[in-house]
Amino acid sequence: MLHPLEAQHGDLGLITCNDVLLLISNSGKTREILELEVLAKRLIPTIKVVSLTGKYDSELADRSDFVLWTGDPDEICPLGLTPTTSTTTMSVIGDVLSALIVHLSGYSNQDYALRHHSGYLGEKSRLSSPVHPSQEGEQIELRHVYETLHKENHDFQTNNWMLEDLPYLQTLNIDSIVEIGCGNGRFAIEAAKHFKLVTAIDWAASPVITSSNLPENLKYIVSDVSQANIPASSAVVSADFFEHIATNQILPLVEKLACAAPIQFHKIACYPDSRGLHLVVQSPEEWLEIFKQVDKAFIIHKIEYRRGRNDQPVVTIVR
Repeated sequence: MLHPLEAQHGDLGLITCNDVLLLISNSGKTREILELEVLAKRLIPTIKVVSLTGKYDSELADRSDFVLWTGDPDEICPLGLTPTTSTTTMSVIGDVLSALIVHLSGYSNQDYALRHHSGYLGEKSRLSSPVHPSQEGEQIELRHVYETLHKENHDFQTNNWMLEDLPYLQTLNIDSIVEIGCGNGRFAIEAAKHFKLVTAIDWAASPVITSSNLPENLKYIVSDVSQANIPASSAVVSADFFEHIATNQILPLVEKLACAAPIQFHKIACYPDSRGLHLVVQSPEEWLEIFKQVDKAFIIHKIEYRRGRNDQPVVTIVR
């Protein structure tokens, strides 16, 4: 959205050669709108102009490549002045344009879910299309999102869902451990006090772990886990990792990790993330079926409800 007055004070720079200028003026002679058309044409002479107006013979209509005429309805304002009927008509035409663009562009539920992260509509879009595209460009974009969250978001810098399971892991026969999707690294740093060797891997660097004085027995790797070499160890663990990768990458990764260590411990959130970052949302049983395709020995260790909410189940799958 470009405000005609703000455009004259620098916001005109928002317009690019790929844009179409949709100018809205019921009278077709609003001075600021006409000035905007002149400035935009001066910046990009080839830009196409579409006008939404009630006056088919107005100056704005004459300057436009295409005219969307409202029919110039009578205003229901008792004075016949205040825009009422005309603004409603323009809103309807705008909705039709939006719906047509969605249809013509092939815009999908996946595209919607990536951009609408909160509220009822965001959750509905993610549930109706839980598997997001995994093209290289979108993977790079998603990595940048995580890097920003690690730098700026307090929860990403402080929370680590693996820490609460450290006492249980200490009861197992583990001397070396690999954590994938290590996030801020708080679990890996604490685990290094209890295990002989710890390897922590994540594809987005966290300032929490990179700024720490890491112990000698902790190796921190910034890499795509699907591409990284997973060292042989006693155990591979993760929390809030598998739900963040595309469906076609899950099974090959489970196979890769299962070969790296006899002990497997993976916590997976089974609900939509408010930011739209959970690329796959499915039930605990559906997650278990994927792991069982690799090894029938995988079982559900526990099902918890994060933050005490029944709509936020978390399954822990182990071998």
